[in-house]
Amino acid sequence: MQVNINKVGFFYTIFLALALLAVGQIINLQFINKPGRSYSKKTTREDKLPCTRGSILSDDGRYLAFSIPEYRMGMDCVQADSALFSAGIDSLSICLARFYGDKKAAQYKKMIVDRRNEGLKGGRRYLVLNRRLLTWQEMKEVSSFPILRAGRSLGGRDEEKVDHRTYPYGRLGFRTLGYIKDQSEVPTIGIEGSCDSILRGTDGVQPMRLTEGRNWIVDADRETIEPVDGLDVQLTLDIDMQDIAQNALKEILGKTNEFSAGTVVVMEVSTGEVKAMVNLEKNRKGGFDETYNYAIGRKGEPGSVFKAATLTTLLEDRKVTLDTEMPATVTWHYGGGAPFVDHYLDKYSTISVKRGFEISSNNVFRILAAKYYDQNPKEFLDKLTKERRITGDFPFEINGMAHANLKDPGQKSGRAAWNAKDLPQIAMGYTVEITPLHTLNFYNALANEGVMMRPHLVRNYQKNGKIVREFKPEKLGTVCSRETAHEMWKAMRGVVTSEGGTGFRPFEGCPVAVAGKTGTARIVFPGTGRYEDKSGRKMHQATFVGFFPYDTPRYSMIVVIYSEPTHNNFYGGSWSGPVFRKVAEEIYASAVDWQDPLPKKGTMPAADEYRSFQGREDVRHGIVPDVRGMGLREALSLLEKAGYEVAFQGHGTVAEQNPAAGDTAVTRKISIKLKESYSNETK
Repeated sequence: MQVNINKVGFFYTIFLALALLAVGQIINLQFINKPGRSYSKKTTREDKLPCTRGSILSDDGRYLAFSIPEYRMGMDCVQADSALFSAGIDSLSICLARFYGDKKAAQYKKMIVDRRNEGLKGGRRYLVLNRRLLTWQEMKEVSSFPILRAGRSLGGRDEEKVDHRTYPYGRLGFRTLGYIKDQSEVPTIGIEGSCDSILRGTDGVQPMRLTEGRNWIVDADRETIEPVDGLDVQLTLDIDMQDIAQNALKEILGKTNEFSAGTVVVMEVSTGEVKAMVNLEKNRKGGFDETYNYAIGRKGEPGSVFKAATLTTLLEDRKVTLDTEMPATVTWHYGGGAPFVDHYLDKYSTISVKRGFEISSNNVFRILAAKYYDQNPKEFLDKLTKERRITGDFPFEINGMAHANLKDPGQKSGRAAWNAKDLPQIAMGYTVEITPLHTLNFYNALANEGVMMRPHLVRNYQKNGKIVREFKPEKLGTVCSRETAHEMWKAMRGVVTSEGGTGFRPFEGCPVAVAGKTGTARIVFPGTGRYEDKSGRKMHQATFVGFFPYDTPRYSMIVVIYSEPTHNNFYGGSWSGPVFRKVAEEIYASAVDWQDPLPKKGTMPAADEYRSFQGREDVRHGIVPDVRGMGLREALSLLEKAGYEVAFQGHGTVAEQNPAAGDTAVTRKISIKLKESYSNETK
């Protein structure tokens, strides 16, 4: 019998191919896509389970920043079967057109049908129906539209959760808090930036797999990684003090167009807690806004406020007392070149050290520094840096702290070379560069009887209202003895109470006892090294820094105002002093635990600002307002501006509140529960 070689070869090839295919499938199932362990990339995916960014809280627990979940509605246009799609596309298009109001129904239909046809041919199948972000209630309403109501697996509905960052107090404290719109951003400024790793949290992972019917379902064989929400960060900021300081600074900045910027910082003396930090800079429209942190980022020559460090050193070294008399030298020759002239001394023949401090005489402090440290200027500078700590750098919770500079007597060449005139200039606040926060921290140490605290903004991290990490006040060391600190109190009190003192006029009749120092310094024009431009204009830095109340210091504060180039002169007492006084008065008036409080000046907005809120009459009369039915943002704005501390849980609209609406609350704490409404949904 003759064998057909061609037929044998043909069948042999087929059997060989089948055998190889079988072996390949075995290898695939055993080692590559083993059932119960994994699937090929074409049939699996990992969806992100977004976490929620932590909130930023004020010192009393009010929300300064929090995230509200919002949603962007999308659709897998191929997921719905032909019958469902055909029956619902017209109604869906009409619903979308009515809801969003940006396109006609025919346009929505064409957009969806075109993407479905593209997906059926192997192209793109997913479509964002509208870029507008939806609230929870809006998202539930859109989810009830035809086709979409069938859900993800049958209708292709896909809502993307986006946490929208909300700042209930608007631009108040903007540079201190920082700012982001949604969690996808990486903030760089303020607490949002420096505490991003704490606030951000960790997204979870939801494994998905594709069924034979081409539907995506949860892959139960692989582990779901749940999201971990970010921690809340509680600050030391007092939002009421922040509001008081901002309003006071903005008012004075608006009195002339010759101001360019200003900053106010309030610290608690005993702890170093920063209670307010305001930074206002002129914008293109001529108004002022928080665009740069002058308190920590702007370093420069502080001027006469530095004399406190010089006087503290002289007192600590027992070179002088406040009553030491010295010649009132109007024109003083030292170090060659032009003489030092001080016309504040014109009417004196001799002058006490205390009086020299009160009238801010430059020559008094120039002469004292030269007299006692001329032979060893490094000794004087070492005392300023190592003992007074006025230029010492310290860790701070916001990025951007400028490094303080002080000349080195050992530097013999270059732009920073030591000059014979540098010693007396440093004594009066020139040839040294520090930030407003450096200056304030030294004065806070004097108010704290010589103990320097680290300025800090973050009090703790919290999880669900429970503290997981706390940051206690931290001592940096001592700047002087208790006795010297009290002598400095007397000198600073004299600045504002002794007639002729540079702070006398703005603080005359001030109901809260203040102690402090004025300072005025010229600012070098960038790139020139000169204090005047070609037309003779100058730029000034006007400062008042001190503490209150005088007998038992509770708060320290610095106010710095910067001028535009001008032919006029600006002084710390004239411009920064009134801001300091107004803020001190408002804080003192609001502190009911202080002795003999002043009649409280309301920091609440005017009543007409609440016209858009229900319950505004309740706010005025101390009755708990009714916030039921409000969204979270609206409820928080009403309750917190009314002075309540609010705790909330859930999402949607306010369903419950405790205390109840209409109660005359004896507590300033209110808890609200939010629930989503299903009244317009198809269950």
